Amino acid sequence: MSDTDASVLEMEGSPETASYRKSRLVLWETIRAAYDDYVADGMKVVAEAKKRGATRPTEEEVRTAAGRSIRGEVRSFMTEILTRAPTPAIVQFISKSREWGDGGEKLLERDAAVRELIQSAYPRRTWAAKMDALAKAVAEDDASWSAWVVAWGEEFAATGKAAKDALVSAGIAVGQAGLGLADGLATLLRWGPYLAAGAAVVGVTAVAVVVARR
Repeated sequence: MSDTDASVLEMEGSPETASYRKSRLVLWETIRAAYDDYVADGMKVVAEAKKRGATRPTEEEVRTAAGRSIRGEVRSFMTEILTRAPTPAIVQFISKSREWGDGGEKLLERDAAVRELIQSAYPRRTWAAKMDALAKAVAEDDASWSAWVVAWGEEFAATGKAAKDALVSAGIAVGQAGLGLADGLATLLRWGPYLAAGAAVVGVTAVAVVVARR
């Protein structure tokens, strides 16, 4: 048994792990509530605008703005969970991305999958020796977030065939066949959430190609 395996077994049944998972579930619910509150307030503005005959803001604009308002929190949160959950749980989580469509579905709408991943996470890193969570302010920056995704994907893929295959499959599932691992890494950017699947993703895909070809 490796030191990592022993550490995981020790943490699995510990009060520290139970407390950590509970706190992360609370934080996730807080993020979701902030988004819902933003949308609710925004829809009131939309309704008032329609009464005056105005066409803006639209419901889509409200939801986009709501997503942008919590983007840093969601990214930071996911960097933590994706470095503390065990690789099999992350593989399962990524594999479910094939059901999310080409960036149209939103991570917040996959509440059950996120909660399941949280329930597998530990208070400390296990497999992730190089990666750690990003602070909200750093995660909000697209360049910093992109760099983290690429580096995380490289280390995660190195843990074994199942991890690499999950990333590759994620890319193929959203119709980006041809670049393999690079597309899988680019797919992770859509967990921003609400980062448009345009220039930002294309730019990071180009960077991720370098990783995939190493």
